[in-house]
Amino acid sequence: MANIDGGHYFLSTLIPVRTEPLVRPDGSFTVPSHLLREALSSLPTARQSPATALSPFNSPFARCLRTHFVRAAVIDQPMYNGRDGGNALVQALRKINLLQAEPVDRLQCPYLMFNAEFDARPDEADGGLASWASGLWAGSEAELRAVFSACWGFEQVRDGATFGHWLQRCQVETTMSFNDYYEPMPDLHGYTLPQVGQAIAAVALLVAALAVWGVMAMRASWWWLALGLPVALLAGLAVAGVALWRKGMQPFPTGAGTDLRSVLKALHVQQHFALLAAELQGQDDASVHRRFGEFVQRLQPGDLAAPTQAPGVIRSDGVGLPVHQQVAAKAEAA
Repeated sequence: MANIDGGHYFLSTLIPVRTEPLVRPDGSFTVPSHLLREALSSLPTARQSPATALSPFNSPFARCLRTHFVRAAVIDQPMYNGRDGGNALVQALRKINLLQAEPVDRLQCPYLMFNAEFDARPDEADGGLASWASGLWAGSEAELRAVFSACWGFEQVRDGATFGHWLQRCQVETTMSFNDYYEPMPDLHGYTLPQVGQAIAAVALLVAALAVWGVMAMRASWWWLALGLPVALLAGLAVAGVALWRKGMQPFPTGAGTDLRSVLKALHVQQHFALLAAELQGQDDASVHRRFGEFVQRLQPGDLAAPTQAPGVIRSDGVGLPVHQQVAAKAEAA
């Protein structure tokens, strides 16, 4: 399934937006795409910068502990990037007017691009899309209704199950995903990178040897052999190409510790360990051993539930903030 890679589901959707005019409560007229932009702009962002670290608001998508990223944008019309490039001599011979614009695609209505990356569930028939949509709906129904109510067909959405089905109707297959959690390089379906390189080199040598043999056969007037070898070579390359294509269509396996809970726990431990390392500079062995034991006991690195970093924030428990902001963060948590 192209939408899944490395244990993550990469959801891409293009959702048509309604076009009929609407009347606001104050009597003014507007269109659904404007309401959609207002709803998107009013959504609180994740607390991913020092300026928003102490904000009482957080992204509604952070309430779902499978969601890594969400991106949304309204597309009114595709951008025109100028004429397609071509050979200047051919264009001159064909007397093409380069000042005349080429045909441009036009959308019949605006579209909402809604993309998300979340933890997949390969054991489920759809890879986990339906269960993720239900979980997202359970935690952020009000915000989702405010955003998607301007889109076609959303009036049929009643709960998390129908929301997931509605998203599937607008889904576009993701053919190029970006997964940034691999360390080290994943196993290539049972083959290492040197093995892949050796296989490519062997095929190249075989092709060169057959080409030399074909030339020698033609010089010796062995036409049947000269013609048979290229046919056999093409057939072999076709079989190898099909096998390679099938291998390439298979997703990479799930990377260790790449689910959202594991990532949040790793960030939490990493930040506190950096503070511990700075604190223990110059300490004697006994103090280092004692403080590290206390560190492990307090942070529980093997427990993904707690203590851990909250989703949608840039720092864990005020780590790295100025002293007065750390005091404020602790007071707010209390």
